[in-house]
Amino acid sequence: MKISRKLNILLLSTSLLWSACSEDRLNPASVFIDNEVDRSALDNYIENVYTADYNIAIVYKFVEAESDLNYNLSPANYESAVRMTKLMYYLGIEPYDKIMGNKDFIKSYFPKLLNYIGSPAYLNNGTFVLGTAEGGTKITMYALNRLTEATASDPQFLNDYYFHTMHHEFAHILHQTRDYPSTFNQITGPSYVADSWNTIYSNTSALAEGFISAYASKEANEDFVETYSFYITLSPTQWQQRMNLAGTAGRERIEAKLDIVRTYFQNVWNIDLDELRDEILARQAALPDFDQLSLN
Repeated sequence: MKISRKLNILLLSTSLLWSACSEDRLNPASVFIDNEVDRSALDNYIENVYTADYNIAIVYKFVEAESDLNYNLSPANYESAVRMTKLMYYLGIEPYDKIMGNKDFIKSYFPKLLNYIGSPAYLNNGTFVLGTAEGGTKITMYALNRLTEATASDPQFLNDYYFHTMHHEFAHILHQTRDYPSTFNQITGPSYVADSWNTIYSNTSALAEGFISAYASKEANEDFVETYSFYITLSPTQWQQRMNLAGTAGRERIEAKLDIVRTYFQNVWNIDLDELRDEILARQAALPDFDQLSLN
């Protein structure tokens, strides 16, 4: 009968399917195997000191996705990365913890990723970039391979290449979170020169116009963070030397800006600029005794 024949074919197909399934069992072992990555002493230090307390990660091995492809860049060497990681905590993070009395400020506002690059990022105008901040979440530090035993205890070098930049970029994050008064922009408003800053002004001529540096003449936001970062990393004597070079008019403009910066940080963030500067300067003075390589 036709119906019986169809039923036999159906039973045979089901039997073959069951047989195939019963004999072809899945292997419980996954084909995706995580490779074990050796952790260096620096990896462990970053985890214990930065990530555990502040949720901050540090990329010290060159990662193309974290790098700016507009520049020809080279990776940071391991020893320079160790020095910067130790120094960043000592000169860049702990001073804020000390004056705030806790780690909450840095944990809340400091970028969650630090990216190290060995070389500077050279521009077409003859200058080079030492640091950038992205969206309040990342700071890239360049030229790490210039951090050597010969330079690592020199406060002037460290500020010029790294910590002036670090405080500069951090101040950008802070004013982007809560803006400073617009009265700051009016002090030298007509004198901002955008990207021509490096051809129009030298550092000395910029002082006479009321800018703490030539780069501060680019635009008001850069002026604000330059004023902040120079003030907290220079000694009173070094600051006074700049004011002497500025002359009467330049000095009055810079000090008017500094008053706004000082009031902003005190009222908005509860940071006393002189207290912060004193803490940073004390740590700079103690650099010869600071162990930059031990990761214990």
